[in-house]
Amino acid sequence: MSQSNQPKSERRKHSRAKFQETVTLHNVIESKSGNVFEVAGVPVKAKSKDVSEGGMRLEVEMTSSSSKIFKLNFQLQKNKTVDVYSKLAWASEGMFGLQFIVADEEIRKIIRQYVERSL
Repeated sequence: MSQSNQPKSERRKHSRAKFQETVTLHNVIESKSGNVFEVAGVPVKAKSKDVSEGGMRLEVEMTSSSSKIFKLNFQLQKNKTVDVYSKLAWASEGMFGLQFIVADEEIRKIIRQYVERSL
């Protein structure tokens, strides 16, 4: 099978799992020094569709954003909120694909375990 004919799941770096929960999406701007991310504006609630160790797909009401970096807050485990920074990978018809860019190993492990249990 050629690369272009492979199902997307075979081309993905990380397995995905269905994850339909509310996610809080914060716009992020770089600080004037460019070394620190700062949360800006009013957070937006979005509905997640799926998650992987590398990112998340969200259904959002906004069609575009001036920000290309976002801080996400969501729960994968009861009483355990995950905070992760992500960048916009793609946007299409009310959907955002976000790639995690700042997530420590503990967070990645929690996400990986969630995905593995869901498969």
